[in-house]
Amino acid sequence: MADWKDDLEIYLKEQKKNKRELKQRKEEIQKAARLFVHEEVLTAFEDLRKEFKKHKREVEIDNKKDWAAILIKKNKHKEFVYEVNITIDDGDLLASKSVYFPNDKGKLKLGVEGKIHNPANSMLIGHIKQHDIINDFLDAYKDATRLK
Repeated sequence: MADWKDDLEIYLKEQKKNKRELKQRKEEIQKAARLFVHEEVLTAFEDLRKEFKKHKREVEIDNKKDWAAILIKKNKHKEFVYEVNITIDDGDLLASKSVYFPNDKGKLKLGVEGKIHNPANSMLIGHIKQHDIINDFLDAYKDATRLK
């Protein structure tokens, strides 16, 4: 009769251990995401802000724990938005972009979603650096604002 009690005790101890390990892993992932957003993404956005201000553009930067965006305004009109989104896939942190630009009526619409170009051709945050974000932003900005 004691076998099932031992079995139950072992099972519940294992559950508690697994729960603690999962919580610790989740905290590590969240910390890595915050670090990437602050050290790579926001630093890139701040560098872009400095340069755009020299060219009389208003720049707004917004961020949350797994997302950051930069909005460029020209003459008080929204000209371009570039977002970096962080997601988790099988325990790996991935970064992707969303690019918005105005339609004929001046309303922002989603233009491009996808990978941030980098030498490793990877979405893993460990492969994406500040200069990759800046270069990808500039490519998208030039495409979206080019006179046609």
